[in-house]
Amino acid sequence: MRLKLITVGLLIWSLQAIAAIEECSYRVIKVGENDSLTMRLGPGIKYQKVGAIPFDGIEVDIIGPETKIGETTWTPVKYKGVSGWVNPAYLEKDCPNYHTVIFGETLFYIAQKYGYDIKEITKWNDLQPPYSLAAGQKLRLFPKNCQYRVVNVRNDDMLWIRSKADEKSQRIGAIPFNGTEIKITGPEKVIKNTHWIPIKYKECITGWVNYSFLKEDC
Repeated sequence: MRLKLITVGLLIWSLQAIAAIEECSYRVIKVGENDSLTMRLGPGIKYQKVGAIPFDGIEVDIIGPETKIGETTWTPVKYKGVSGWVNPAYLEKDCPNYHTVIFGETLFYIAQKYGYDIKEITKWNDLQPPYSLAAGQKLRLFPKNCQYRVVNVRNDDMLWIRSKADEKSQRIGAIPFNGTEIKITGPEKVIKNTHWIPIKYKECITGWVNYSFLKEDC
Protein backbone atom coordinates (compact mmCIF):
# COMPACT_ATOMS: atom_id res chain seq x y z
CA MET A 1 0.00 0.00 0.00
CA ARG A 2 2.84 2.34 0.90
CA LEU A 3 4.53 1.65 -2.43
CA LYS A 4 1.30 2.59 -4.23
CA LEU A 5 1.12 5.90 -2.37
CA ILE A 6 4.74 6.66 -3.21
CA THR A 7 4.14 5.79 -6.88
CA VAL A 8 1.03 7.99 -7.04
CA GLY A 9 2.92 10.81 -5.32
CA LEU A 10 5.76 10.58 -7.83
CA LEU A 11 3.26 10.55 -10.70
CA ILE A 12 1.55 13.69 -9.40
CA TRP A 13 4.93 15.39 -8.93
CA SER A 14 5.94 14.44 -12.49
CA LEU A 15 2.71 15.82 -13.94
CA GLN A 16 3.18 19.06 -12.00
CA ALA A 17 6.76 19.34 -13.24
CA ILE A 18 5.62 18.81 -16.83
CA ALA A 19 2.87 21.39 -16.37
CA ALA A 20 5.42 23.87 -15.06
CA ILE A 21 7.58 23.33 -18.15
CA GLU A 22 4.62 23.76 -20.49
CA GLU A 23 3.13 26.78 -18.69
CA CYS A 24 6.01 29.16 -19.39
CA SER A 25 7.84 29.70 -22.63
CA TYR A 26 11.28 31.31 -22.67
CA ARG A 27 12.95 34.27 -24.35
CA VAL A 28 16.56 34.93 -25.37
CA ILE A 29 18.75 37.18 -23.20
CA LYS A 30 22.42 38.26 -23.12
CA VAL A 31 22.83 37.92 -26.89
CA GLY A 32 24.07 40.88 -28.94
CA GLU A 33 21.76 42.52 -31.48
CA ASN A 34 24.00 41.35 -34.33
CA ASP A 35 24.22 37.80 -33.00
CA SER A 36 21.91 34.81 -32.40
CA LEU A 37 21.60 31.81 -30.08
CA THR A 38 22.81 28.67 -31.87
CA MET A 39 20.76 25.47 -31.66
CA ARG A 40 22.75 22.23 -31.91
CA LEU A 41 21.88 18.61 -32.69
CA GLY A 42 23.17 17.47 -29.28
CA PRO A 43 24.36 18.88 -25.93
CA GLY A 44 27.76 20.28 -26.89
CA ILE A 45 29.57 22.59 -29.30
CA LYS A 46 30.91 19.55 -31.20
CA TYR A 47 27.41 18.84 -32.49
CA GLN A 48 26.11 20.17 -35.81
CA LYS A 49 24.19 23.46 -35.86
CA VAL A 50 20.52 22.85 -36.61
CA GLY A 51 19.16 26.36 -36.26
CA ALA A 52 19.46 29.76 -34.60
CA ILE A 53 17.23 31.92 -32.42
CA PRO A 54 17.38 35.74 -32.86
CA PHE A 55 18.79 37.90 -30.05
CA ASP A 56 15.23 38.95 -29.16
CA GLY A 57 13.61 35.56 -29.80
CA ILE A 58 10.54 34.60 -27.77
CA GLU A 59 8.24 31.56 -27.48
CA VAL A 60 11.14 29.17 -26.97
CA ASP A 61 9.86 25.94 -25.37
CA ILE A 62 11.95 23.67 -23.14
CA ILE A 63 11.10 20.09 -24.07
CA GLY A 64 13.18 18.02 -21.65
CA PRO A 65 15.62 17.97 -18.73
CA GLU A 66 18.94 19.79 -18.95
CA THR A 67 22.29 18.00 -18.95
CA LYS A 68 25.77 19.16 -18.01
CA ILE A 69 28.72 18.52 -20.33
CA GLY A 70 31.99 19.63 -18.75
CA GLU A 71 31.38 23.07 -17.28
CA THR A 72 28.49 23.92 -19.61
CA THR A 73 24.82 23.14 -19.09
CA TRP A 74 22.63 22.32 -22.11
CA THR A 75 18.87 22.08 -22.43
CA PRO A 76 16.66 20.74 -25.26
CA VAL A 77 14.31 23.30 -26.81
CA LYS A 78 11.88 23.78 -29.65
CA TYR A 79 11.70 27.09 -31.54
CA LYS A 80 9.29 27.64 -34.43
CA GLY A 81 9.12 23.91 -35.14
CA VAL A 82 12.88 23.29 -34.92
CA SER A 83 14.27 21.19 -32.05
CA GLY A 84 17.81 21.34 -30.73
CA TRP A 85 20.06 22.02 -27.75
CA VAL A 86 21.08 25.43 -26.40
CA ASN A 87 22.93 26.88 -23.42
CA PRO A 88 20.17 27.83 -20.91
CA ALA A 89 22.31 30.70 -19.60
CA TYR A 90 20.92 32.61 -22.59
CA LEU A 91 17.27 31.89 -21.81
CA GLU A 92 14.86 33.45 -19.35
CA LYS A 93 11.31 32.50 -18.35
CA ASP A 94 8.61 34.47 -20.12
CA CYS A 95 5.52 33.44 -18.19
CA PRO A 96 1.91 34.49 -18.85
CA ASN A 97 0.32 37.35 -16.91
CA TYR A 98 -2.44 35.18 -15.42
CA HIS A 99 -2.78 31.65 -14.07
CA THR A 100 -6.00 29.65 -14.12
CA VAL A 101 -6.22 27.48 -11.01
CA ILE A 102 -6.50 23.71 -11.53
CA PHE A 103 -8.25 21.54 -8.93
CA GLY A 104 -5.84 20.62 -6.13
CA GLU A 105 -3.35 23.44 -6.72
CA THR A 106 -2.19 25.46 -3.73
CA LEU A 107 -0.98 29.03 -3.51
CA PHE A 108 2.44 27.74 -2.47
CA TYR A 109 2.67 25.54 -5.58
CA ILE A 110 1.62 28.39 -7.90
CA ALA A 111 4.11 30.79 -6.30
CA GLN A 112 6.91 28.24 -6.69
CA LYS A 113 5.87 27.50 -10.27
CA TYR A 114 6.28 31.10 -11.42
CA GLY A 115 9.09 32.12 -9.08
CA TYR A 116 7.07 34.61 -7.04
CA ASP A 117 6.58 35.11 -3.31
CA ILE A 118 3.21 34.09 -1.85
CA LYS A 119 2.85 37.61 -0.39
CA GLU A 120 3.15 39.12 -3.88
CA ILE A 121 0.39 36.94 -5.34
CA THR A 122 -1.95 37.53 -2.38
CA LYS A 123 -1.41 41.29 -2.67
CA TRP A 124 -1.98 41.39 -6.43
CA ASN A 125 -5.23 39.42 -6.05
CA ASP A 126 -6.55 40.80 -2.72
CA LEU A 127 -6.54 37.30 -1.22
CA GLN A 128 -7.25 36.83 2.49
CA PRO A 129 -6.26 33.94 4.81
CA PRO A 130 -6.68 30.97 4.62
CA TYR A 131 -6.12 31.61 0.88
CA SER A 132 -8.56 28.98 -0.39
CA LEU A 133 -8.48 28.62 -4.18
CA ALA A 134 -11.21 27.35 -6.49
CA ALA A 135 -10.73 25.47 -9.75
CA GLY A 136 -11.09 27.91 -12.65
CA GLN A 137 -10.14 30.92 -10.54
CA LYS A 138 -7.89 33.35 -12.44
CA LEU A 139 -4.91 34.78 -10.56
CA ARG A 140 -3.05 37.94 -11.59
CA LEU A 141 0.72 37.40 -11.85
CA PHE A 142 1.72 41.06 -11.88
CA PRO A 143 0.99 44.15 -9.75
CA LYS A 144 -2.45 45.76 -9.81
CA ASN A 145 -3.00 48.54 -12.30
CA CYS A 146 -1.99 51.41 -10.03
CA GLN A 147 0.08 54.26 -11.36
CA TYR A 148 3.56 54.70 -9.93
CA ARG A 149 5.92 57.58 -9.20
CA VAL A 150 9.71 57.88 -9.07
CA VAL A 151 11.47 57.72 -5.69
CA ASN A 152 15.08 57.66 -4.46
CA VAL A 153 16.40 59.61 -7.47
CA ARG A 154 18.40 62.83 -6.93
CA ASN A 155 16.98 66.17 -8.07
CA ASP A 156 19.70 66.49 -10.71
CA ASP A 157 19.26 62.95 -12.01
CA MET A 158 16.60 60.85 -13.76
CA LEU A 159 15.36 57.27 -14.07
CA TRP A 160 16.40 55.69 -17.36
CA ILE A 161 13.97 53.62 -19.40
CA ARG A 162 15.74 50.78 -21.21
CA SER A 163 14.82 48.55 -24.13
CA LYS A 164 15.40 45.36 -22.10
CA ALA A 165 15.66 44.23 -18.48
CA ASP A 166 19.40 44.89 -18.48
CA GLU A 167 21.46 47.90 -17.41
CA LYS A 168 23.59 47.50 -20.54
CA SER A 169 20.62 47.65 -22.92
CA GLN A 170 19.79 50.73 -24.97
CA ARG A 171 18.36 53.81 -23.25
CA ILE A 172 15.07 54.69 -24.92
CA GLY A 173 13.79 57.37 -22.57
CA ALA A 174 14.05 58.97 -19.14
CA ILE A 175 11.70 59.90 -16.29
CA PRO A 176 12.39 62.98 -14.11
CA PHE A 177 13.27 62.53 -10.43
CA ASN A 178 9.69 63.50 -9.53
CA GLY A 179 8.00 61.71 -12.44
CA THR A 180 4.45 60.37 -12.08
CA GLU A 181 1.86 58.68 -14.34
CA ILE A 182 3.96 55.53 -14.70
CA LYS A 183 2.08 52.31 -15.40
CA ILE A 184 3.42 48.79 -14.85
CA THR A 185 2.60 46.62 -17.86
CA GLY A 186 3.76 43.15 -16.81
CA PRO A 187 5.57 40.97 -14.26
CA GLU A 188 9.00 41.88 -12.96
CA LYS A 189 12.18 40.03 -13.86
CA VAL A 190 15.22 39.56 -11.62
CA ILE A 191 18.53 39.89 -13.48
CA LYS A 192 21.70 39.59 -11.38
CA ASN A 193 19.87 40.60 -8.17
CA THR A 194 18.30 43.65 -9.84
CA HIS A 195 14.51 43.78 -10.09
CA TRP A 196 13.35 45.10 -13.48
CA ILE A 197 9.77 45.98 -14.36
CA PRO A 198 8.15 46.79 -17.74
CA ILE A 199 6.43 50.18 -17.73
CA LYS A 200 4.63 52.75 -19.84
CA TYR A 201 5.38 56.42 -19.13
CA LYS A 202 2.81 59.10 -20.00
CA GLU A 203 1.12 56.70 -22.43
CA CYS A 204 3.90 57.11 -24.99
CA ILE A 205 7.17 55.41 -23.93
CA THR A 206 7.38 51.72 -23.03
CA GLY A 207 10.44 49.95 -21.67
CA TRP A 208 12.11 48.58 -18.56
CA VAL A 209 13.20 50.36 -15.36
CA ASN A 210 14.77 49.39 -12.04
CA TYR A 211 11.79 48.58 -9.80
CA SER A 212 13.52 49.90 -6.65
CA PHE A 213 13.04 53.46 -7.93
CA LEU A 214 9.24 53.22 -8.17
CA LYS A 215 6.49 53.54 -5.56
CA GLU A 216 2.74 52.99 -5.82
CA ASP A 217 0.74 56.17 -6.39
CA CYS A 218 -2.82 54.80 -6.27
